[in-house]
Amino acid sequence: MKRLLLLALVFLPLVARAQTAWKDYVNPRFGFKLSIPASLQAKREPTNGQGREFFSKDQEFQLAAYAHFLIEDDSLDKRWAEELANLGKSITYTKKTKSWYVVSGVRDGSEFYHQTHAKDGNWATFRITYPHAKAKQYDPWVEKIAKSFVPFLDGDYDRIKN
Repeated sequence: MKRLLLLALVFLPLVARAQTAWKDYVNPRFGFKLSIPASLQAKREPTNGQGREFFSKDQEFQLAAYAHFLIEDDSLDKRWAEELANLGKSITYTKKTKSWYVVSGVRDGSEFYHQTHAKDGNWATFRITYPHAKAKQYDPWVEKIAKSFVPFLDGDYDRIKN
């Protein structure tokens, strides 16, 4: 009986994760794409077409994905430094390359995951937050969203072209 209970505790979360339906969000103005749980609700798209915000019914899980042009005094390095300064000791993971970075951690009881990419004077980013207490439930979502993110699709999108 104990063995059966242990198996159920191990496999039920896997089954629940497998049952999540997914859909793609493609930003028509700036040309970035990511997969999101189909159950997320979208806020109204801003008139500037910059991106979109999504949230779970209970508003525990929140995702914002957007893009724009790097302004004159802006850079990936500057954004990176600002993230590190703003989030400070709450950061538990960072990774930076020449063209993108990730910052994640826990602040005020909420998990956060920020990923930003820059290319040719353009940037694309997404930010996720959810309760730290629900990390086992939402961490697989974050992983799938992060792996699916394509910041600069090929095509004729609104971008600075160098």
